[in-house]
Amino acid sequence: MGLALVQTQSLKLKMTPALFQSMTVLQCNNEELSRMLHEKALENPLLHVEDREDRRDYSSYSIDGAAKSTSDVIEETAANRVDFRELLHQDLHQTRLDHMLMDAADILIDSLNDNGFIDEDPQAILDRFGKFDADPEEALEAVQALDPAGVGARSLIECLCLQLRRLDRRCTLAETILTEYRDCFMTGDWAELASLLDVAQADIDAAVEQIRKLNPNPVATIQDDPPQYIVPDVVISKRDGELVCELEDQYLPTISVNMNDYTRYMEAADAETKRYLREKFDEADWLLSGVSRRRQTLMKLAQMVMERQKNYFLSGDQDCLLPFTMKQAAEQLSVHESTISRAAAGKYVQTNFGVLPMKNFFVRAVRAEHGTVSAFQIQNEIKQLVKMEDRRKPLSDQNITRLLEKSGIRCSRRVVAKYRASCGIGSTIERRAAYN
Repeated sequence: MGLALVQTQSLKLKMTPALFQSMTVLQCNNEELSRMLHEKALENPLLHVEDREDRRDYSSYSIDGAAKSTSDVIEETAANRVDFRELLHQDLHQTRLDHMLMDAADILIDSLNDNGFIDEDPQAILDRFGKFDADPEEALEAVQALDPAGVGARSLIECLCLQLRRLDRRCTLAETILTEYRDCFMTGDWAELASLLDVAQADIDAAVEQIRKLNPNPVATIQDDPPQYIVPDVVISKRDGELVCELEDQYLPTISVNMNDYTRYMEAADAETKRYLREKFDEADWLLSGVSRRRQTLMKLAQMVMERQKNYFLSGDQDCLLPFTMKQAAEQLSVHESTISRAAAGKYVQTNFGVLPMKNFFVRAVRAEHGTVSAFQIQNEIKQLVKMEDRRKPLSDQNITRLLEKSGIRCSRRVVAKYRASCGIGSTIERRAAYN
């Protein structure tokens, strides 16, 4: 086989830096875009980013006749949230320990990771804080004696064993399995485990069941997840009987290119510096263009959603949501469907009835005898059928499919099962058990 030069012609899609920047910006929600702009400003000396001071407080609610803004609620929630370490400190100080041991145990509590485990050697922790005279083992025992059981463990195995030792009926077999036969436990070979320990299979099953009831993250029972706050990207509200659509960009910083600095630097710069400045100028220009296009695309999409789902925004009734796909939106805006997907991804809409993901307003259509119906309408039909069913003989998914078909809605049994589950309606067996 010889070597030869062959000429071929092909078409390739190459994404320019400006296009990539625009797509990235479009996919960001307000919080992500704000963070991204600040990061870009640190990398680009020509990009000026400044937070706005005139942020609109678009939402408030009333409790006992007094209106509270969103910022007030966030401040109160943050103030009321207590770290699990504070709770452990409080419990520790209810015990009778000498002063030196109490200080050492306090230090160990502050050294716990977010799962309530100790990642370092207790002796090294106490030495770092100058507690050379305190016994690290006694201090650790004091921490591990606190509630919940398992806190202060140095490993997952120790965490589970600490919980087993607190049980009313201590299961020494379960402790043995965890500490000496963990490999058998991981593989699930209970017959081999019963043989090695020379105990009955039933005893092994009971011990394994006891282990499975343990909590690998004990502090989760006393520590709530940090509250997540959503800043909407679009506000669609009803004012004087009419719908108004606005972009909630009050939370976005203002961005601009510092042309004075660019001109001054270019006049005194060498060739290499000029090349660097041109690159940074182009990057800043691409970013400004991307933010502008994002605003235009998001506004057009939000207005289209508002018009299409007008009945929902006026009534708040989910059954009023009409079939509407991203493909239809893309055709109306003369863009690719992926552009609509990126524009809707991670975005939230503030309505008079709450804050909802924008994707909720794109509803899959199902063919019916007289046109199409939305998934929400099918779910409502399923709810009504289940509500009227004979409790002694609950409707199967296949029977629900036939009844829907009689009313002009054709969908498969699998689709019915999915919509039934999304409504929180159990299977035939579960409903029969609940009725009885």
